[in-house]
Amino acid sequence: MQGAGKLLLCHTDGENRGLMDLIRDSGMHVAESICPAPMTRVTFAEYYRHWSPRLTLYGGIPSTVVLAETSEADFEAYLDGFFRAVAPGNRLVVGVADEVPPNAIFSRLQRIGERIAREGALPLKAGAARTLETLPAARAPAAAQAAGAADDAFAQVRQDVFKGRHVDIRAHVQELLDRGTRAADILEHGLIAAISVVGNRMAAGEAFIPEVLLAARAMTAAVKMLEPHLAASGEQQRGKVLVGTVRGDMHDIGKNLVVTMLRGVGFEVRDLGVSVARERFCEEVAAFAPDVLGLSALLTTTMVEMGEIIKALEANGLRDRCRVIVGGAPVSEQFAAKIGADGYGANAVEAVRLAKRLVAEGAGARH
Repeated sequence: MQGAGKLLLCHTDGENRGLMDLIRDSGMHVAESICPAPMTRVTFAEYYRHWSPRLTLYGGIPSTVVLAETSEADFEAYLDGFFRAVAPGNRLVVGVADEVPPNAIFSRLQRIGERIAREGALPLKAGAARTLETLPAARAPAAAQAAGAADDAFAQVRQDVFKGRHVDIRAHVQELLDRGTRAADILEHGLIAAISVVGNRMAAGEAFIPEVLLAARAMTAAVKMLEPHLAASGEQQRGKVLVGTVRGDMHDIGKNLVVTMLRGVGFEVRDLGVSVARERFCEEVAAFAPDVLGLSALLTTTMVEMGEIIKALEANGLRDRCRVIVGGAPVSEQFAAKIGADGYGANAVEAVRLAKRLVAEGAGARH
């Protein structure tokens, strides 16, 4: 395969004690999503000694060490041991395995990056890595800057979203409210305007998931402040969306991003979480009466459950009560059509656009 210009990757986030030699000798090129002790039984030092002569290693930071359940002392101790074990860092791409949890402590992620920049011996010389503040995607796009110049009242809030400043944005939103600015205007001209730009840049490949997550986190903080004001003023929601990851699948980063962006553009969203049974989806459709039901799956083994959920809705006389959209890495437009879904969102931006279109079509049909 290497002669054909192709690389073979192996997903290794589970227990690999009995597979160490087999994976090393398999001819694969990259062992990715390596999740070592304390989450599994094999230390990263052992992985590195065993595999680095033949494989490129990708991963090495267990997701638990970036959570609050791990103390600061234990977090620092893990990093110290990690960098000692892999020095000088040949054939290694550091990553959090197998995903960055949505409730990760972002300052720890930044500190991991800082240590890589300081101590890494990768193709970029130590210290050459750029922080988020210096990345082009972290700066407000030119179109947004022009809009901010023409509309100074909401420019600071938009800047907070662009740069992911989830703490500062609260004070800036409160300043606008204190000045008598309508909550709906802050939502529309500040938050929605900003996240729409971020979403468009993500769809164009100009912004990436970490930047979008930071922007979404800032927007979520602002939306929470605006919610009571919107409710008190009687502002109408754009529509209601019920969302969940299907049974057997615990992945939720993509789903959480969709939920945040839906709320940011004015939808009322009920998030059922992960590994949701088809019976629960039916119960919630009956109780919540959503305009749209969004189903998420990241695994090929769980995506088939989406079709079963649609069948369950039909069996319970609920299919006509809402539109069903599906999304996730293994899902496609063809698959969505095959199982009888009403649409497919390739990413968070497309999912929000699809929900807006379907709700608008439903409103038009009612009138």
